[in-house]
Amino acid sequence: MADMDNEIAFFGGQPVFDKPMHIVRPRMPDPIIYLDKFQTAIASGMVTNNGPWVQEFERQLTAYLGAPTAVFSSGQTGLMAMLHAADIVCGEVIVPSFTFSATPHAVVWAGGLPVFADILDDGSYCIDPEDVERRITPNTRAILGVDAYGLCCDYAALDDIGRRHGIKVFYDSAPSFGSRVDGKLVGGHGDGQMFSFHATKAFATMEGGCISSNNAELLARIKALRNFGQDNGAECSMAGLNGKMLEICALIGLEQLKVFEDAARIRRNAVARMIDGLERLPGLSVSRAPAGQDPIWLYLPVVVDKAEFGIDRELLSAALEKEQLFVRKYYSPPCHHMGVYARSRDVSLPVTEHAAYNVIALPVYNDMTEREADGVVAAFTRIHADVARIAASVA
Repeated sequence: MADMDNEIAFFGGQPVFDKPMHIVRPRMPDPIIYLDKFQTAIASGMVTNNGPWVQEFERQLTAYLGAPTAVFSSGQTGLMAMLHAADIVCGEVIVPSFTFSATPHAVVWAGGLPVFADILDDGSYCIDPEDVERRITPNTRAILGVDAYGLCCDYAALDDIGRRHGIKVFYDSAPSFGSRVDGKLVGGHGDGQMFSFHATKAFATMEGGCISSNNAELLARIKALRNFGQDNGAECSMAGLNGKMLEICALIGLEQLKVFEDAARIRRNAVARMIDGLERLPGLSVSRAPAGQDPIWLYLPVVVDKAEFGIDRELLSAALEKEQLFVRKYYSPPCHHMGVYARSRDVSLPVTEHAAYNVIALPVYNDMTEREADGVVAAFTRIHADVARIAASVA
């Protein structure tokens, strides 16, 4: 790590990091560990179509999460199947705009109409239950909450709204596999909960995902949709898709489960160090987990106040890149400002818009060292110390 007395990298000095700190650093198990099993699968010809390792992975996920689970080729495919199984066709689904575009896209693909709601102004970046309730109409079919960055929705409040209004409640929990609420792993909340196992996630199988649900009838429909809608041999009661997970991805997932709790501990330790250091700097609103939550922290979100910090997030991001720290502006633009959802552009979502246009997401790795976490804080600190000169250089 560079000496804090040196010139900052923005002006040609030595960067804090000797090599790039990208937004993700996927960790996969050594192929030699599962090579024999994969070779057996190849020799048998059973590399997909609900093979034995996929079934074993499903069993272990069900035990781990404490709720029945069905795996998919991707989290997005699972989310689409879950919403389609709930029959939201031509109905409204209330979703946050502060999310990756895959969330409202799944609603559209399942035949529904996304209705965007604001997020809470508490640093959790999750959908606001009060705003959800305000947006319910006779056409509302479901609520789809999102666990932003692995921070969990207020499941109890949203589930209560669903019960009182007689509508389904689902969760796009793509980044929160491994998050805990009141000491318990999240899974099986609402009518169904989706987790992603994409390579960018804390728990990764290269590609993949799962649906966790205690609604047995709904889960049966979801499983049929995963296999072209077949629920009785070749007979189809509904038009499905091909969402089956590959055996190789299941084998990777089985190995990842063995070491995941250690990875989760490392992620949480790294985030705690970064929060402790970054909170001391003016103009940075650093996320903290709501009471009772222990998130997996896909990323660490930080909202930048230009007036207090001295530069905006665009210039800060550029200065961090010079220090070899590569951040992302997740989630910007908010979904209601995307062209595909132009009809929703005029909806009033002030908390969402403030977050989306001022937030940066910081990397968190399964193998992040304390030195790397401290380096993130050092990069911000040395930039802030020279912020007036940085601002003047681009004036």
